[in-house]
Amino acid sequence: MKSFLKKNFLILFLIILALVFYANVVESLMLHIIFKPLIVISLLVYLFMEDGHKEKAVTFAIGGLILSLLGDILLIFQSENPLFFIGGLVSFLLAHVAYIFYYLRSSNAVAVKQLKGKPVFILMMVIYGIVFCLLLYNNLGGLKVPVFLYTAVLIGMNVFALNRYGKVNDTSFKLIMIGAICFALSDSLLAINKFLLPLPLAGVWILGSYAAAQYFITQGVLSKK
Repeated sequence: MKSFLKKNFLILFLIILALVFYANVVESLMLHIIFKPLIVISLLVYLFMEDGHKEKAVTFAIGGLILSLLGDILLIFQSENPLFFIGGLVSFLLAHVAYIFYYLRSSNAVAVKQLKGKPVFILMMVIYGIVFCLLLYNNLGGLKVPVFLYTAVLIGMNVFALNRYGKVNDTSFKLIMIGAICFALSDSLLAINKFLLPLPLAGVWILGSYAAAQYFITQGVLSKK
């Protein structure tokens, strides 16, 4: 059974994602509660099946997945009470911090020294963060500070993902870099849809890019071996 799950994980993961899409299309809260947490739960199971948990640094990646799972659950109920959205925001902010620690610990990178060689990407990410916050500014109300802080941490997560270049194998670097970019895309789409203007098929794009982010980051963690 374990061998079957390991060999066919991607197919099973895509089935889970299809079920999440279906729950989103039919707008069923119960189906969301059942299927959405399976995105991260399946990745945690896969990580442990592949013995990806044995490296000490992976503790931070596992923490990022668990905090993401908490964020997923809280955001399911955001329409019931605004506090659930804030709780989800905090959970994902801490998840990004956990991923940053994993990126640093898994690559033995010295943060300040290594980042000096990547000014163009850092500048691009900072400009993106500023423009993004300015676009949302008038619609954020009392959430300005939390959203700005979250954006800063999200940018940091992408920058430190890039910081792994040359310090880990190419496969691990590329997978995690793709995952970090997908995370930025997912969070950006979510914020635009919530605060700026409704997007067509928003749930599909947000959930798709989010699932891709978590999948690629997890595969990048496993490829580090």
